[in-house]
Amino acid sequence: MRILSAGLVYCDIVLSPVPGDIMKMDNSVIAPAVMHTGGDALNVAVVLAKLGMQVSLAGKIGGDMNGSFVKRELIRQRVDTEGILVDPSHDTAVSYVLVGLDGERHFLSECSINEAFRSRDVPDEMIENADMVYFGSALAMTGMPDSETADLFCRAHQRGKITAMDASVPGILKEQGKSGIELLKDTMQETDIFIPSYEEAVFLSGETEIERIIQKFEGFRLKVFGIKLGSGGCVLTDFKEQVRLSVYPELSVVDTTGAGDCFMGGFLCGYLHGWDLRKAGCFACAVSAFGIQEQGASEGVPDFETVLRYMEKYGGLL
Repeated sequence: MRILSAGLVYCDIVLSPVPGDIMKMDNSVIAPAVMHTGGDALNVAVVLAKLGMQVSLAGKIGGDMNGSFVKRELIRQRVDTEGILVDPSHDTAVSYVLVGLDGERHFLSECSINEAFRSRDVPDEMIENADMVYFGSALAMTGMPDSETADLFCRAHQRGKITAMDASVPGILKEQGKSGIELLKDTMQETDIFIPSYEEAVFLSGETEIERIIQKFEGFRLKVFGIKLGSGGCVLTDFKEQVRLSVYPELSVVDTTGAGDCFMGGFLCGYLHGWDLRKAGCFACAVSAFGIQEQGASEGVPDFETVLRYMEKYGGLL
């Protein structure tokens, strides 16, 4: 099975430790900067590749050193980069991750290249060659509003492909007072799998109770709807059965960056293996458990068999 992942692509540069009053200081000594790849679509693509799936990534990078780093890392992780477009008019999206003395993270980002991405930057041929089309950045890219994302998924459905989506609500939408499921009303009609975070689900549904949130999404053609609950686990439903899962025990949390992307990659992998909601959800939780035990969005994710053994060690989550 082959997955096409489209959306945000970043180069993350981690700087630590950064004193809280750095703007009042002339100089501060930090550890060597660490570079990672990032962005929802890229993270999920890397996770899927680590789990042994065939995966292609569609997104944009600049013709700069950060872009070269991103592409090298994708090739190293065995992600097909055919859909990575080099845009010489922009720099590669970069996020400077400032890690404070207390471990808290703060981000400085320049991502104008991601705003230039459009549905038709993904060729029909790439969609044709995939079994599933995943868009990992709904609402986060101004160039991919409801109409553009719906176009991508519509082209996928016309070719008999599964569509899957995650969301990322930017602060600007909240500042503008925009919220509600109407922001994705056309896209939702073309989506098979949608698993936002609790905060994103609340933003879209206008509800805070899990059951009422689920009811808001029941009228669409979704085959699977879920809510990621962070340390509270997750809820998954096909609107016939509902599964609530906790997180795995014995975790040594190092970095929660990308935990949701690890979950999505794990769930999509399990779904494409034909597993039921509970098994796919347990596998997704296990992948996320590995992901948060190392720095970087996907560095800690091992191979498929290692995750499966870990999952089977604990049995089904409650």
